Amino acid sequence: MADHMMANEDGVAAARPQRARPPGGKTTTAAAPWPLWLRLIIGAGLVGILAAPLFFWRAEIAEWFGERQRIIAALRGAGAWAPVALIGLYVAQVIAAPIPGQAINFVAGYLFGFWAGLGYSWLGAMLGSAAAMGLARLAGRPLIMRLVNPTLLEQLDRLAASRGLGFFFLIFLIPGLPDDVACFLAGLTRLPLAALLLAAALGRIPGMAAAIWVGASAGQIGWPGWMALAGLSLLAAAGIWRYGERFQAWLMSTLWGRR
Repeated sequence: MADHMMANEDGVAAARPQRARPPGGKTTTAAAPWPLWLRLIIGAGLVGILAAPLFFWRAEIAEWFGERQRIIAALRGAGAWAPVALIGLYVAQVIAAPIPGQAINFVAGYLFGFWAGLGYSWLGAMLGSAAAMGLARLAGRPLIMRLVNPTLLEQLDRLAASRGLGFFFLIFLIPGLPDDVACFLAGLTRLPLAALLLAAALGRIPGMAAAIWVGASAGQIGWPGWMALAGLSLLAAAGIWRYGERFQAWLMSTLWGRR
């Protein structure tokens, strides 16, 4: 059955795919979530695996990360490939989201300093955003539903149905919102790609600059600071894994209301 399309004066087209029913008229139910005790065991195991190097090789890690110039010198030995690798990783992050973008921003600031790191991260983010928007516009919704979380895409779709370019600018501007998924949704709208890319180019800068500044200042952090930062990072990763989708849903409903 063809998708129902809705468009408004702002040029945003929202698709409402119909839910298919299997033969016999019975609907299928989603698989039951893992029990809480199993998720706690898995989470504790992951925390232990990530924290183990801090206890067994803390001296070596402190020596390596405490000398940013040493890492920069090693990267310079690779010539121009180090920035190219960082930019390519950012492009992959936008399209496939293998690791959080803020983690790449932190690394960019730590390795290249604030201004160079900001330039490399911004370029990678823009190339990735352009690729995601262009792919969505050329391939359409069926392919995009396979690349991103369909539930999150549908929620963004409902919110964007009565709004224009400003909606996407806020998505890119406010930390915690699914800005990478928004790139795909933006490509599915009728808004000009040039305007959407400009919104992404400007909206991404504040959050990106903050993470890069932290990375650029990391060389001044002592060993206790690194331990605290590692602990907070583990807690943040666990929180995102457990409550990330709920937080995004709550934030979007708070900003734009339920529809």
